[in-house]
Amino acid sequence: MTLPRLRRLSQTLFLALFLVLLCQTEFRGSFQPGEIEFRLPYPVRAFLETDPLVAIANALATRALYRGLLWSLAILIPTLILGRFFCGWICPLGTLNHLVGNIRSDKKSGRQRITSNRYKPWQTFKYYVLFAMLLAAFLGSALVGILDPIALAVRSLALSILPSWNYALNALLEPSHGHSGLRIALLSFKQAHFRQGFLLGVIFLVILALNLRITRLWCRALCPLGALLGLASRWSILGLEKHPAHCDDCNRCLLHCQGGDDPIPGVPWRKAECHLCMNCVADCPESGIQFRFFPPAPSRSTIEGADLRRRKVLAGLAAGAATLPLLRANTGLSAEPHERLIRPPAALDEEQFLARCIRCGECMKVCPNNALHPALIEAGWEGIWTPVLVPRIGYCEPGCSLCGQVCPTGAVWGFTSKEKAWAGVPSGPGTDMQPIRLGTAFYDRGRCLPWAMAADCIVCEEWCPTSPKAVYLRPAEVTDATGSTRQVRQPYIDPEHCVGCGACEFACPVRDRPAVYVTSAGESRSKTNQILLRRANQAVSWFPENGDAPGWTKAGETRLFEAVDLWKYVDGDAERYLRAGVRRTLTSNYRYGDAVEAVADIHLMEAPRGATSIFESEPSAGSRPVALGDAGRSYGQSLTFRRGPFFVRLVAYQDAPQTERALVSLAQAIERRLAR
Repeated sequence: MTLPRLRRLSQTLFLALFLVLLCQTEFRGSFQPGEIEFRLPYPVRAFLETDPLVAIANALATRALYRGLLWSLAILIPTLILGRFFCGWICPLGTLNHLVGNIRSDKKSGRQRITSNRYKPWQTFKYYVLFAMLLAAFLGSALVGILDPIALAVRSLALSILPSWNYALNALLEPSHGHSGLRIALLSFKQAHFRQGFLLGVIFLVILALNLRITRLWCRALCPLGALLGLASRWSILGLEKHPAHCDDCNRCLLHCQGGDDPIPGVPWRKAECHLCMNCVADCPESGIQFRFFPPAPSRSTIEGADLRRRKVLAGLAAGAATLPLLRANTGLSAEPHERLIRPPAALDEEQFLARCIRCGECMKVCPNNALHPALIEAGWEGIWTPVLVPRIGYCEPGCSLCGQVCPTGAVWGFTSKEKAWAGVPSGPGTDMQPIRLGTAFYDRGRCLPWAMAADCIVCEEWCPTSPKAVYLRPAEVTDATGSTRQVRQPYIDPEHCVGCGACEFACPVRDRPAVYVTSAGESRSKTNQILLRRANQAVSWFPENGDAPGWTKAGETRLFEAVDLWKYVDGDAERYLRAGVRRTLTSNYRYGDAVEAVADIHLMEAPRGATSIFESEPSAGSRPVALGDAGRSYGQSLTFRRGPFFVRLVAYQDAPQTERALVSLAQAIERRLAR
């Protein structure tokens, strides 16, 4: 089998795998109270987790690397050896561009095709885009997700192309009820509709249509991942060897060149632009070019790296530095939150969310109720296409934790339905469990049927899923239009139990503008966007209560130390925490049966980079890694881990055989609490 055929096979298999995983990013079934936690059976975020650009941007923005993104080394390390093999052999968007680029076009035929496949100076533009995006990531914004090819492909296909395909195919198969097996195989379980789906689809189709003019124009000029891999390919040991003596100047090697890297003899070969499609070698009738490991020392026949200009590199960095202030100028993070900016459950606070979210659309695709949609201006222009809950279209399912399962960057933390604590789990005041709140529901009494029209309606109360219900009814005597007095039950919202799921707004029979609506006020992820003073001033219970961690019981009250008073607790070491940006420290004692006593310290930092700084300053000698938070270490009699802006330390006073295992169990319980 020739190398081009092997490459086509690879492209076909990886594109098929990509589409299968994307189609499996959904829930087929129904949630029933008391059922075992549903977990997606397939690694649906595999392509995003192996994306080196996503990994580097995530590390720059958060000063840490979210679990799973280490798989990106599976692409980055071979690139250092082979070059941009990912672009030519694996990338699903690259494969689609390749397919469309092979379509015959009057704008790209004969001599025009050869000319279009020569190297062009504008191909360096993608490198400046890369530098701008990486600097924006360093400054705390994951704008790179807008142009990252994997995120772009997932977003476009999941939110526009696949729903359109599903709708069209359903219309064709609807008359023939006998093809139920075909319908199950080809159709989604539920027809989804997404805001901005048309816009996303048009952008995607334009990217593909550009290939009719210049082959893989997106890959050559705009793709930041291709630019990153091009820079990494500088050190690859696989290169193109040219034999000018065998060349008859037929230029056939340019006919099907995908990267525009000038494989022809007489001009330098651009290693950073080559996609390793191998078409040039296959098309050459005289065997005048060949790929080989450790080719002869580079001379003028090869340009190892990207052809960059220092002034333009600085311009790209300046663009990245200027983009963020421009985007935040009028709708920045310091502005009042948009009332309809309702994020998915377990989303981080807005600053950290925008630093991590790459707008891939995985959470929107997997949402069983079609409740999550790409934002337009709710989060400002910086937050475009990030997920927001639209309760009028769909509500957040009480027993669902799928969005946390599919998020590849930690913008939405992994959580369970028990931690969500919406239905079947006692939560709220007087209990140890605090639910994850998305916001709070409010009534427009001028539109509510019992309030405005003296009509019976209890739909919102029936749909409310919390336990106890956040919607409660009070009988009231009202006068109708005829002057008669009648009794109706008028609904109220209990903000102590409302979690902002949106079920009431979704079900409200007042269709045009609902009489009950949800806003982000009261969301768990924000300490300032609160409507209850008690909740705004109350520290989240980060420490497990009795029964949360098997065998552990809490001993005494939790103590709180603000940053200015930290010296009272860690005298002599407080300066290290203050330099890292500690906001407050909480400490509590625990007892494991009669064998072990331990103290748990939780340090809340200003940003995740502070927790990373403290964690990395701890000695690693004599420790072993443990799967806790973003990173963890066990020293046997003590344990440390970090998660987002939290740094946690557990120290046992006794060195018993079960000490290490017991500390890990307590740490896992603390981590579950921090997720809320």
